[in-house]
Amino acid sequence: MTSVYHYPKEKKIIQFEVRHWCTNREDGADVGNIFYGDKGYLIVKNYNHYESYLGQRREPGPTRTERGELDLHVANWVEAVRKRDMSIQNGPVESGHLSSSLAHLGNISYRLGRQLTFDPISERFIGDEDANAMLTRQYRAPYLLPDKV
Repeated sequence: MTSVYHYPKEKKIIQFEVRHWCTNREDGADVGNIFYGDKGYLIVKNYNHYESYLGQRREPGPTRTERGELDLHVANWVEAVRKRDMSIQNGPVESGHLSSSLAHLGNISYRLGRQLTFDPISERFIGDEDANAMLTRQYRAPYLLPDKV
C-alpha cells in the first residue's frame, strides 16, 4: 500500500509505502524506513540501526548501531507508567501519536477508497463523517476511554 501526503503550505510531499512481510530488503532494510532528501538518504534498517549516504556518490554519513535499544525504550516507558511520572520518558507520548497517525490516515483513505483532507489542528477529516467515524471505535466495558483525557 502506498499513501501520498501533500502539504501545500510547506510545498512538501511524503510518500509512505507498506509492503507485506515477504518482500525484498531495500538497501538492507527489512523492518524500517528510508528517507530521501536533497542531500542524500537515511536508511533505518531496524529498531536499533540507521545509516546515511550523502551525495550522488553515496558517501557514508552518520551511522548508529546499538543492541537492545528497543528493550531500553520499553523499560523506560514501563518505569514511567509505574512511577506515574511521564517526565522521565525518553520521548513524549504525543510523539508516538503523531508518528503513527500518518499510517492510520492512509489506512482510512484506503478502506474508504478515496482521497481525504485532514485538519491537523482539530484532528478530524474535513467534511467526511464516514472517515471521522474511523478515527476511533466503540470500546467495551470496562475498557472505556473518557471523553476528556
